[in-house]
Amino acid sequence: MVWEVRGQALRLLFWSGLLIVLLFPCFQVTWNPVTTFLANNYYSQNARVDRHVERNFSEIQAQWKQNIVLDEPDIPEPSLNALIKNSGFLQFSSIERFITNILGYNVNFFAYISLNWAIAILGFSIYLFGLYLDKNQRALELFGRDMKNLLPWILVGFIFLSISILLPNIIHYHLNTSYAKGDYRFVQSMSKTLATLYPPLQGDNFFWERLGKAGYYHDQPDNSLVELVKGLESYRRKDWVNAETHFQESLILQPKNFLVRGYLASAILNQGISEFNDLSNRNTATAANSFERVLTVFPNHTEALYDLMLAKAVGGEFDKSADTALKIIENQKYAQRPRSALLGQAYLHLAWKGFKDKDYQNAWLRYRQSVDDSAWKIVIEEEE
Repeated sequence: MVWEVRGQALRLLFWSGLLIVLLFPCFQVTWNPVTTFLANNYYSQNARVDRHVERNFSEIQAQWKQNIVLDEPDIPEPSLNALIKNSGFLQFSSIERFITNILGYNVNFFAYISLNWAIAILGFSIYLFGLYLDKNQRALELFGRDMKNLLPWILVGFIFLSISILLPNIIHYHLNTSYAKGDYRFVQSMSKTLATLYPPLQGDNFFWERLGKAGYYHDQPDNSLVELVKGLESYRRKDWVNAETHFQESLILQPKNFLVRGYLASAILNQGISEFNDLSNRNTATAANSFERVLTVFPNHTEALYDLMLAKAVGGEFDKSADTALKIIENQKYAQRPRSALLGQAYLHLAWKGFKDKDYQNAWLRYRQSVDDSAWKIVIEEEE
């Protein structure tokens, strides 16, 4: 009897573990929107840098890069794309958005955990398979009994999960109607409650903008949100300097608002890109300073690191360009599939530094790494 109880408890334990791992992306998206925001933005930054390298390969291979033009960044990726935008939210495209954005099963998130997540699922599955096989002829009978016991709980959990996701989205959608009717007090109070009960809304710029305007019109303004709204308006007009000023003020008043931090970094990055792309009056030092300021706001911002590496090379500062290249290489180690185009450029900048320092052997090894990913694991001792 003790053996049977222990076997049933073990199966229940590992079924629970498997379900928790399967739902891990959903838990992460719902209760840790900061991580979701970072995952979305790092992935999109890496993708944009890759596209820039592929479109401008002949130019960026040239050592001085005098004619290279940087791409303007997109707006920061939110941690939530609202599920319900209109009455047709039950269409297939909305169901796909529900699975990818709301439940978290998207490529942005799995770019960093896909291998470990798959190994965890495989481990639980193999152990469950072994527990059932241990019962010989009773394996199917035990499996059927376990499914009979588990399915009602799984169904209850699924219903609870669906309600906890759909209800805030429905309220979020209907707050637009209340805002249009001028019921700003209700919009303000309900939005604050929603942000607490459903954290992903904290990564929705439209949600914050509506809340800021509702407070302003209700004569109970939140100064941090007022500054955010002003910053968004300046950002849309491509007035990067004013946008930076307003976002900076908003961040000082509300330091934990990660969406404001993302917009602030993007506004500063756009300033640096504008300075770099002015070929008739290019000032690489000023542009590089802007890119460095981005990194103080948004650490390891991929586009800022890539642009800084190019700006330093164009300015002839190959030592500093190589230092930035090393940071890029270190950051790419955390991705499940490192970006080959970005890494190729980082290794190429290291090769230029070696050539400039007349360290021809290491320069040749670095050049090999820039064109052959099988050479990425070569360990090269850098001179202090």
